[in-house]
Amino acid sequence: MNITSEQNNAAGQIVELLAMRIGQNRAIHPETVIAVVARLSGSFLLRSFNFDLDKLERGAIVLSAEANEKAPDLLALLSSALTSRGIPLDTEKLGGDKSLRGEEPNLSFEESITSLQDGLLLIMQENNLNFEQAAQAATLATAFIIAECSRTIGAETALNVAVYGLIEGSKTVPPPFTLA
Repeated sequence: MNITSEQNNAAGQIVELLAMRIGQNRAIHPETVIAVVARLSGSFLLRSFNFDLDKLERGAIVLSAEANEKAPDLLALLSSALTSRGIPLDTEKLGGDKSLRGEEPNLSFEESITSLQDGLLLIMQENNLNFEQAAQAATLATAFIIAECSRTIGAETALNVAVYGLIEGSKTVPPPFTLA
């Protein structure tokens, strides 16, 4: 997967967006910010499939071959980005069990998406990205946030939150954009 300079630029803008909207004086609740950015990544991936999401109920689960095919690509990108940052992972502490994901995020799925999707849409447009490229940029931002939060909650916990959020985002009908 080739990541462009526009995607790297967008990833930095996404991190700033998170700090401004989720953080209080740039302080953040690790599980919340990781869940939010991972959910956004998955949500923008879902939007890249060109399903008519307006005809589906918000929050409904969408099972698709596309998500099953493309979400692992984002997970591989996340893993690669963490490896390149030198983040060590203990595979014994990885997995989907809720007990491995630390504290519950302070924002629900809908609150996560609603609070930031319009900002990510603007970043996407500014950087001339399509939805899949924006999802990849958000995945890079997720890796950055995991690296930053790994000292607080552990890299494995952070990654478990991210994987769950990314999959949740790629299979859940998001609220509509509010931007015209």
